Amino acid sequence: RNLSPSRIARNTRNFETWSTYHHCEEASCVDIPDEYKADIKQLFETHDRISKYWLDKVLPVFMQHGKGVADKRLAAFLKSAFDASSELFSSPAAAGDGDILEEISVVYLAWKRLRKLRASNEKWSEADYVANVYNVFRSPAIRDSTFRVQCTVSLPQPPSTTVDRVLNTKTATPDCAVFLPAALTRPLSHSAKSPYRILKNNPAVTKSGTATRGSSFRYQSTPCAQLPDMPGFEFVSSLWEDKKPVHTLLDDAYRQNRIATASAARHLHSLNIKSPVIGLIWANGTVRAHIDWCEVVNEKPVVMSAPYSGFDEDSRVSDRLFHEWVLDNPRDILQVYFLVRNIDAWTCGQFHNRVIAGLNDLIESITLKEGLYLPWKWVGNSSAGLTVKVLKENNISATTTTSASSSPPKKGRRTRRRRSSH
Repeated sequence: RNLSPSRIARNTRNFETWSTYHHCEEASCVDIPDEYKADIKQLFETHDRISKYWLDKVLPVFMQHGKGVADKRLAAFLKSAFDASSELFSSPAAAGDGDILEEISVVYLAWKRLRKLRASNEKWSEADYVANVYNVFRSPAIRDSTFRVQCTVSLPQPPSTTVDRVLNTKTATPDCAVFLPAALTRPLSHSAKSPYRILKNNPAVTKSGTATRGSSFRYQSTPCAQLPDMPGFEFVSSLWEDKKPVHTLLDDAYRQNRIATASAARHLHSLNIKSPVIGLIWANGTVRAHIDWCEVVNEKPVVMSAPYSGFDEDSRVSDRLFHEWVLDNPRDILQVYFLVRNIDAWTCGQFHNRVIAGLNDLIESITLKEGLYLPWKWVGNSSAGLTVKVLKENNISATTTTSASSSPPKKGRRTRRRRSSH
């Protein structure tokens, strides 16, 4: 049986095999291409997000005329965030945003629930953290893009068909994914002159795969393992992995999420779309981020992955690859909320622009310059006739295939023993 991405990630030797054959390399923030650096700065910039007007004027009024104790605690929450990072707050002269108190209240609720989990002596699962803390504030932060949970993505095609249990893994199921919404992909897909129709009907693209093998352009145009109801593009900008509340599993989660982000990066690269893919790792109330992208090295697509270490390289601890947001801290949980808001806005903004530019370049290359289209998705079945089990942590499913010539065993004939008359 094939190994799941979770089992591959837990074993460094298995992951080394998978990443080597799929040309995945770990990098650092200094390796991020210059053309992506403006995007990264926009994504991780959380300065001036809350007007100091709320801290100086509005909350004191609430403390006097509002619910009292609740407002005082919210004020203390904001004051703690301000003391730790005054850059979160804009100048006092800025006008207060009418929605900002509602946003802060959502983050504050998640923070209170996390403190309650910490104070309890009970053992909490990954699902408990997701339901009680993470989704309380990260789901409302996704407003314009599409937020999908447990969406299975196809993995890239390995260089050769093999019976290796590591390389034969075809799909991964990240816990969360952020997609370009249908309102923005529809104009790229449905009309007769849309990029999807032009590419799908081009002879160079048509002969690159077949529907019977699951390798036609309709399959290649989405990173998802399941085709959308209507033929067309799907694009994912960010993939997230949740892990059980054991701090050491953060490294496993990073490797597992890299398997999923490699799929998204290869999908974008196949369509000539130059864009990073953002990965987030959530475990035990701690969040990490990584930036992945695909580039050509020695005429091969290589997926690079850079752990996000923060803007100030000199101030971080030298033996740590990642900047960590600890959600117990008011400053950090607010920063993560605004990071997710940034991902949402970037997906429908600059990421969308990169998608359009890449598709236009690909059409020009194929139609005017006799360029090539290179499919990326895992196709074929090297283990036909065998039982293939794909295991997902906390969600085990089994699929069995049999050859056409097999038949159920014949039932043996039962003979009834005659009783003796004596």
